[in-house]
Amino acid sequence: MPEPTNILNGCDFDAATAKALSGKDIIAMVTNAAGTKLLAVSGQQGLEFNLSAESTEAKATKDDAVGGWTLRFHGSKSWDASIDGLYSPTDEATQMVASALANDEYLCLKICRRKAIVGGVEYQPLRMGLALVSSDNFSAPSDDNATYSMKFDGTGKPWLYETATQEERDAAKFTITAATGGEG
Repeated sequence: MPEPTNILNGCDFDAATAKALSGKDIIAMVTNAAGTKLLAVSGQQGLEFNLSAESTEAKATKDDAVGGWTLRFHGSKSWDASIDGLYSPTDEATQMVASALANDEYLCLKICRRKAIVGGVEYQPLRMGLALVSSDNFSAPSDDNATYSMKFDGTGKPWLYETATQEERDAAKFTITAATGGEG
């Protein structure tokens, strides 16, 4: 009897599946306006990042010249992000976000893939950009954990992993070493 050629028959495990990132490996970090502190937002359970573009319609193209089809063009682009998780009022990043909202300050939001390496943790930014905090909420139901939700409205063009060159990706990557707790 011949040996089976596909031991995982019925499992669709291909190269694309192997490259998928697990949500638990993605972390949101904020940097103060001076750029002197980079802090992970504590208790993160959910994260969302949205890019969008308005479109405009070319009205003169709705005629027989293009077969009645409407042509559209990109208009303004924008981005926003939201984070939710378990609330900790003593978390320094949570305090930084609340302060930025209260004082009309910008923050740099970094969304990074974290990966354990020998001697520390490597962080590869996937998205980065200057943002305003548009909401910072917490909920404290009597029968469950206190949770937070934060919303950030991006200002200007964000840095995107997908459009960055390999050199830019390498330059954006940083490591926190276990021995020093500092960047390497």
